[in-house]
Amino acid sequence: MSGVQVSVRPTAVSLGVSGLVVAAGTPWHPDIFARPVDQVVRGFGAWTLLHVMAVATVILTLFGAVGLVAAHRGRLGRLGYVGLIVEVVGVAMTAALATIEAIVFPVLADRAPTLLAIDGPLLGSPLFIGAGVLALGWPLGLALLGVAAARAPVFPRSAGVVLAVSGPLFLGLEGPFVPVVGPASAVLFGVAQMWWCVLLWRSDMS
Repeated sequence: MSGVQVSVRPTAVSLGVSGLVVAAGTPWHPDIFARPVDQVVRGFGAWTLLHVMAVATVILTLFGAVGLVAAHRGRLGRLGYVGLIVEVVGVAMTAALATIEAIVFPVLADRAPTLLAIDGPLLGSPLFIGAGVLALGWPLGLALLGVAAARAPVFPRSAGVVLAVSGPLFLGLEGPFVPVVGPASAVLFGVAQMWWCVLLWRSDMS
């Protein structure tokens, strides 16, 4: 397969910014399982801001993922392209859900709080759950790219391994808001992206 042709340095910056926001912003998200979701939304003043930032972050991550693939010049093989496809789907769904959370959740929290129950008609609906499953592709797509990069003799293998490991850890620990190790996994996932930002920038393939 031929490599993806893009200017790598701008995508490196995109990946670095997304990693910084993930590391610094994600641990700030309140635990929606500790209290009713409507109370969490009403009680957290930066709810909308945080989710608008999430939309921008995942879009930047996608640009970064494209740059990561391009920098390998076709050496990521089929796994790399599968990872990129998974990333595209995951970013699209994550951005869509984050937009809904930013715009719709505050309104529902004030006017129809029962709709925001974890097992309620919205969050418990098959369509919403299905979108949530597809959104897992955001970190998992990067993880697959990390595995492919670790196998390709282009950048340090350790950078690929860290990206491959940090994505699933982020899902398994920060997703359910596990105390301490959850935020730590978000920091690791963000740092992995920032590391790749540096590597892609230094590759000087713009």
